[in-house]
Amino acid sequence: MSRTREIFEKVDRKLKERADEYRDVGALYKIVLGGADGGTWLIDLRPGSIGVREEGGEAECTIETRDEHFVNLFDGKLSPENALLTGKVKISGDMLLAMRFGELLKKSR
Repeated sequence: MSRTREIFEKVDRKLKERADEYRDVGALYKIVLGGADGGTWLIDLRPGSIGVREEGGEAECTIETRDEHFVNLFDGKLSPENALLTGKVKISGDMLLAMRFGELLKKSR
């Protein structure tokens, strides 16, 4: 299994274990990863459907990057701010939700 898939499975477990902590976000994130281990995932933080699914669709916040940058973000080797400033990550949609995504990654490690 790829490191990218391991990360999404871990995030899914953490979200479901601590669903109460994430309900107030009430949003849907789309993560689009390029590269050999790329794909499209939805991270759903809406009450009643919290979890991660490998699929496309509409979301309030879309984050696009390469698989290796995503792994480095998750592992804490790349800061969200640096990734954004250097063009390693592109964000569209709700910028406040994008800022909260960094917190989500930290909680899911």
